Amino acid sequence: MNKLRSRTNLDIPLTSLMWPDGIPAPQQHITAWENDLGLADLVNMLSPAPRYNAYVRQTLSALTTDSTTIQWRQAVLKDFANNPALIQTAELLLTRLHNLQEGNALLGKKQRNLLLDTADQLAELDAYLYITQALYETLCSANLESTALIGLRDDLTKRLSDPNFQALRAELPELRAPLEHITSLTVGVNLDVQLRPRSAVLMAINDHKMSASTSWLERVIGMGPEPTDESGIAQLHRLPDDPQQRVLAPLFQDLDRLLTEVATPVAKTLTRYVKMGTGSLAHLEYELAFFSTAARLKTDLESRGFACCWPEVAALEECTAEIDDLVNIALARREQPIPSDVVFGIDGRIAVVTGPNSGGKTTYLRTVGLAQVMFQAGLFLPASRARITPVDHILTHFPVLETRQQGRLAEEATRLREIFQQATSRSLVLLNETFSSTSSGEAVYLAQDILCGLRVVGLRAIFATHLIELAETLAEIESRVEGGSKLFSLVAGVTVNDVGEYVPTYRIERSEPLGRSYAREIARRHGISLEQILEKQQKSQP
Repeated sequence: MNKLRSRTNLDIPLTSLMWPDGIPAPQQHITAWENDLGLADLVNMLSPAPRYNAYVRQTLSALTTDSTTIQWRQAVLKDFANNPALIQTAELLLTRLHNLQEGNALLGKKQRNLLLDTADQLAELDAYLYITQALYETLCSANLESTALIGLRDDLTKRLSDPNFQALRAELPELRAPLEHITSLTVGVNLDVQLRPRSAVLMAINDHKMSASTSWLERVIGMGPEPTDESGIAQLHRLPDDPQQRVLAPLFQDLDRLLTEVATPVAKTLTRYVKMGTGSLAHLEYELAFFSTAARLKTDLESRGFACCWPEVAALEECTAEIDDLVNIALARREQPIPSDVVFGIDGRIAVVTGPNSGGKTTYLRTVGLAQVMFQAGLFLPASRARITPVDHILTHFPVLETRQQGRLAEEATRLREIFQQATSRSLVLLNETFSSTSSGEAVYLAQDILCGLRVVGLRAIFATHLIELAETLAEIESRVEGGSKLFSLVAGVTVNDVGEYVPTYRIERSEPLGRSYAREIARRHGISLEQILEKQQKSQP
């Protein structure tokens, strides 16, 4: 067995796939916008298993504004998408990485049986060697362009060429041998004149299992268990599965001490490897899970005919979003949503969206919000082209049930006040049917003030509303205050079918509001126009 003169440090740092300058540990709490946008659906799509949900949610909700970090991640994801073998290797290694980290967590400072502890350490070292070698070989055969994955490959090259790593790889089979071949023990029991057990002697350590007795007749006719190298007369005792309950008698205590003696020299040798690479592999598990799953998602969407693009990062001062043919990614997993364009810039940064109920207004708000989240997480977008400015906050106001303490209008006012306390010129605000709890006249008045406030702050915003009067007075509202954000109208489109009915297209387009003519058509479609009521009344008369 090779002897190392000093303790070995195998914990060579690995390049992060997420962060160009290291691995921060941001702590994010669930905020209103995450629930309003349905972020949980996106988290589930990007998590290969539930244990990754918290990491994915934190990554998405962090909303990094650093363009270098966004582009760093985009480059990594491109490499994953372009190298299917890399995705497959990452997926295969996730279970081993998880077991590696779970084993470390379970060990902690708890006092354990030396044999079990040594066996766990050997398994951990074996997993460490396998993961390092498998990932290195895949990265070497891949066509890489991202700085992060090239850096990770170089880190693994250093680790594999390190003399300590090579010594461990050569020594590990010899370290495992004594424990791998312990399968059974042969024990001789001495009896006194009254046939009572008096003492026991270990006769042999075997590499095969013992079996219970099988009679000659049973063997001839094929009954009972298959014969093994050694069969006993009768089974005396079976140990419980719980290791903590195995020390049940002095005999088993003696056997435990005996096996500990076998493990002791192996354990002493393992102390030389006090620092393995498991620490640096911990973050790698979650990063591999994130990027491999995201690459799978992109491939799945493209195979179903959806366009996917890598959004360009626009400068912070531009306060812009230009996205062509964007679809809601949560809907795209189960249906064929209608794409819409997103255009926010110098010609308009605050949109008022009107149109029919169930016409796609709320979906549009969620689609834009999720696109912003995906972009800032370094992901692709389900669109044909995109150029976006990062935002520092996503602030939302969607309808909620009123509480016992205050009515719905008071709830809305409280949430809107909190939005303005946090909003900056680099924020994105999404308002859905705000002030729908009050009368139309009051709602228009209150909404006009809110739009003026958003204009003064100079941010990007979408206000989805049933208030046609609000969308018809945008020029007047804009003239009331000076601000960096221009107001414009978006409409949830409709078309006329063969029988003259208006049908939602679910496509949001820049247009003037439909006005009262559409309201009259809604009444006609539902049979409540004045003409229909009078006609029905006439027919009902005798």
